Amino acid sequence: MYYREYRPQTLQDIDNEKRKALMTQLLSHPQHIPHAFLFSGSKGTGKTSTARIIAKVLNCERNMFADKKSKQVVDACGTCDTCKAISAGSFLDVHELDGASNRGVDDVRALREEVKFAPVQGRYKLYIIDEAHMLTKEAFNALLKTLEEPPRHVVFILATTEEEKIPDTIMSRCIPITFNRATHEELLVSLERIAKGEGLRLSKEAFLLIAKAARGSFRDGAKLLEMAVQGTDNSIEAITAMLETQGKKGSTELLTALLAHDEKKAITWLSAFEKRGGSAKLLMESLFDELHELLLAKNELETASVVSKAVLDKTSKADIAGLTKKLINCYAQTKYSPIEILPLMIAVSSFCEDKKSRS
Repeated sequence: MYYREYRPQTLQDIDNEKRKALMTQLLSHPQHIPHAFLFSGSKGTGKTSTARIIAKVLNCERNMFADKKSKQVVDACGTCDTCKAISAGSFLDVHELDGASNRGVDDVRALREEVKFAPVQGRYKLYIIDEAHMLTKEAFNALLKTLEEPPRHVVFILATTEEEKIPDTIMSRCIPITFNRATHEELLVSLERIAKGEGLRLSKEAFLLIAKAARGSFRDGAKLLEMAVQGTDNSIEAITAMLETQGKKGSTELLTALLAHDEKKAITWLSAFEKRGGSAKLLMESLFDELHELLLAKNELETASVVSKAVLDKTSKADIAGLTKKLINCYAQTKYSPIEILPLMIAVSSFCEDKKSRS
């Protein structure tokens, strides 16, 4: 998979310049390494990749941590046996845990006993807890003691997509780092790097389409690029068709019909979308992004690219809020519907009827 093969391996590989500078600064003083980090942000923004990079930096055989003469070399080399083992997931002192399946107090108590032992292969033991918000209250309480008085050779990295579920007592003992969604430019750099590595030849327009459809996720961008080149046809038309079935493209046409309160056109579009095998859930996620962009544009904070200026001018903030509320309710109901597209069709019909009744 492209995302795994081309994920950042060193600090230098991190596409976000501010994050790269921050991580370099935090790791520049071997005597004052933070004992706990809290990485929060959307999926696919580089939390786990960055955690592994920290593990490499702290255990690399060729940087300032290994050789005091290399005072200026903070980054991992990426080529020594230790760096390769961490990349392969075989380094004994880097432990990746899933908060969803290791969420109980007994799991954390076992971890507390384990951290007392010295590293086996490297200088530091790292515990990367993904989806940390899934830990139980009792598990967090058990972890708290270790975070308060951690062994010098241990670093914890908690990663979460729902920071608000992390207790304040835990957050106060971690260095918080927010992973914002990737910018359009960062996604293009990432996609072009993958394409160069794979020897792919795609048009600039194709990269732009995929970058926009990725909605700020490096992982989604790499996945969509891989899907786009699976067949022999890499034309704009073929890529657009692929994105439509993923709910990543074409929603602008639906949104335009909705904002015009054209129920027939909207339902017709949804019916055709269903026949193509499109995902209602992914389609709604795309609509949420577009509505968010529209609301920013209505407040003159961003330029809208999803609809024409004429449509934007005719759209009220009340329409944006009303449609968003209906889609939020619909999104929650979709997983319980035997016909996935039906709740969305009902929400669309209801939104258009509400407008007619007010007119």
